[in-house]
Amino acid sequence: METEADRFNIVQSESGLSKKDFAESLGISKAMGYQISTGLLKPSRVVMDALSKNYNVNLHWFITGKGFPGGGGETAEIELIDQEAAAGHGREIEDNAERSMLPVPRSLISPHRPDRLRAVYVSGDSMTGEHINNGDIVIFYPGLKTGNGIYVVSVANTLLVKRVDFDLSVETIVLISANPAYEARRYSGSELEDVRVEGKVVACWHRV
Repeated sequence: METEADRFNIVQSESGLSKKDFAESLGISKAMGYQISTGLLKPSRVVMDALSKNYNVNLHWFITGKGFPGGGGETAEIELIDQEAAAGHGREIEDNAERSMLPVPRSLISPHRPDRLRAVYVSGDSMTGEHINNGDIVIFYPGLKTGNGIYVVSVANTLLVKRVDFDLSVETIVLISANPAYEARRYSGSELEDVRVEGKVVACWHRV
């Protein structure tokens, strides 16, 4: 059964921070963070308040495991880059894309801090199997790479949203669509010089 320690580790993992930096963001030492993460120490009220304030953690969920990780109906603003990430064959990257702020429910992005996230538009139908549709907006955490998953990726002069499989044993990255009409793309060796994993997708905002 999931414990407070497990939920503490979930928030730390989703934050994208190292254990040391995560502990410091809560105002505690790395050693104390380790004790909480292993169940040796119960988090104080001060620590829980920091989880709520910094990462929008629903404390009822944190204490009981019931409900949702994110807090209630507040909104947060994410920087939206006026750029399309292709869920298809690719779009050229615009050098001077305009930026604006996108208001979204905090529960959509919890436990991530909104100032650490970015968003781009989706163009195409290659990720419909992951419920990412043409015209949607994907919210991603720049620089976050936590294993296989859905990422915003730059390949040469194109921006894509794809499922990424990392095969470190043979230094290969595979970009996979969620639509069988599109073939997977495999990059290895010198080809990897053209591939940049921009960040992991943490949420999708479906436009109406």
